[in-house]
Amino acid sequence: MKLNNLKHILNTPKFQWILFYLILYSFHYPGEILWSGWMYYHGFFLQILFLFGVLPIVLNVLQLNSIFNQFSRILFLVPLLIVLNYQWVYQTQLNFHLFGYAVQNLGFLWKEFFPFLHECSMVHYFPFLILIFLFDPFLVFMRYRVNPTFLLLVVYLLLLFHSKLNEQTLPAIHQKQNLKQKVNQFINHIPGDSHIIMIVLEGVSRKHLIGVNSKFINFSYLDNSHFLIPMPHTSKSLFTWMTGESQLNSSRIESTKQIEGESLPILLKQKYSYDTKMIYTQSIYFEGMNLFFPNVFQDVQDKTILEKKFSTPNGYFSWGMDDRVVLSEFKHLDLGSHPLFVMVGLSQTHSPYFTHSNRDISLPKVLRHTKALEENINLIDELISYIKTNSKKETFLIITADHGESFGEGGAHAHNYSLYNQEIDVPFLMYKILSNELYIPKLGSSIHYKKTLLDLLQLETNRKENSQNFFSSKYQLDLVLKTWNSEIQRGLVFDQKKYIFHNDKDILYEMDLDEKNQKKVLDPKSKDKLIKKMYEFMQN
Repeated sequence: MKLNNLKHILNTPKFQWILFYLILYSFHYPGEILWSGWMYYHGFFLQILFLFGVLPIVLNVLQLNSIFNQFSRILFLVPLLIVLNYQWVYQTQLNFHLFGYAVQNLGFLWKEFFPFLHECSMVHYFPFLILIFLFDPFLVFMRYRVNPTFLLLVVYLLLLFHSKLNEQTLPAIHQKQNLKQKVNQFINHIPGDSHIIMIVLEGVSRKHLIGVNSKFINFSYLDNSHFLIPMPHTSKSLFTWMTGESQLNSSRIESTKQIEGESLPILLKQKYSYDTKMIYTQSIYFEGMNLFFPNVFQDVQDKTILEKKFSTPNGYFSWGMDDRVVLSEFKHLDLGSHPLFVMVGLSQTHSPYFTHSNRDISLPKVLRHTKALEENINLIDELISYIKTNSKKETFLIITADHGESFGEGGAHAHNYSLYNQEIDVPFLMYKILSNELYIPKLGSSIHYKKTLLDLLQLETNRKENSQNFFSSKYQLDLVLKTWNSEIQRGLVFDQKKYIFHNDKDILYEMDLDEKNQKKVLDPKSKDKLIKKMYEFMQN
């Protein structure tokens, strides 16, 4: 009799709801059981969501169905599932700070909802499958005497197995080109009347660019260099390039009049009479960029302006636009009078990876990213050809990126939440267009870009040895790394070694700059010392 009662209880919808909720609460990631990870991901924000979700279930158990029916329970649980999926996909804790950021920028971020769904593996949709069963726990399977709990377990294991197969690092998809070119690791001087064109690719790591074919530049020479950014996030990275400040403890740009006055564009204008311009195919009206860049550049042309100037309605996507508008904008530049400093920010390689030759969103994301990158390089080739034909001044073309992009390496996707090389090791090269000379530093960082450029513009007779000039033989890189708006990872680079601390697992890894010979730091004193340095080290 008692067994029959127990069986009856286990088969009730109320118990199915409670079981579903316990499963959600017990795991922070499908298929992974780790206490430190559970504690990290179940922060205060998530606990409150769970409390809101459990409230209608408790009231239902107390038979207060008139207040919360089954539809209401699902309405409470769907936001929880979305938050859990965000944490599962991007492997970071969603807290009040990040939630506030999402609400504040909802007008921009809602466009990323469907690309976000593309980041989810099949196993991430499993809780939604359970929800369907909770409408009627046995569905039609009852007539075949199939227990839905057993069926769900089988489906879950199959999906988990499928997701683990897809976590492997993606294979290289480029082949190195055979363009022969002399490459130099050092440059002594940039003449003050030279044009400087800085092209910032969007979400392109150094390994992504190696092997992409160009008519003028052999990108395979980037193979043995390492150029690191401190935080893999666009607005913060662009700010660092122009100021030398990483501002790791803030998610948004925090500028002052002093910072603006000491920024690279202002100093180039004041000291060397440069005309400065920013061409950006994304919008600067995001994360406070509009409060900084128009104050330091003489002219800023972003997506909101370029859309009005160029009538190409099919050339827009959620974050940016067809980057070919940059070539049209260049044709309005005066390449013959004052020296120009132009920073060009491209957007096609931002998710969802826009291509003008193939807009099919159903293509694999890594293929869309590759096609978008190839189109960007074709655009750069056209810019080089245009400058060769229309400018008598030497032009130093700098090609780099704001950050890299993850495509499943180590379970990471997109950017912001990983400090491994696919997100922070970006390309950097300097190409003298008229002289056809290529310069690639062995080691460097965006925090030293301003000081390096200003140092190279000085006459050699007036210059002192600068250890922060990454084209100098005396250059040493000490760099602290941090994931954006998250404490999921902290990093440290010094003495040709790289350290990454996984906050969710309380594990510190030591590795070479190319991330080989990776090992855990097990000595407690060494570990504490390195982690303390990550949190206390201030970058100037």
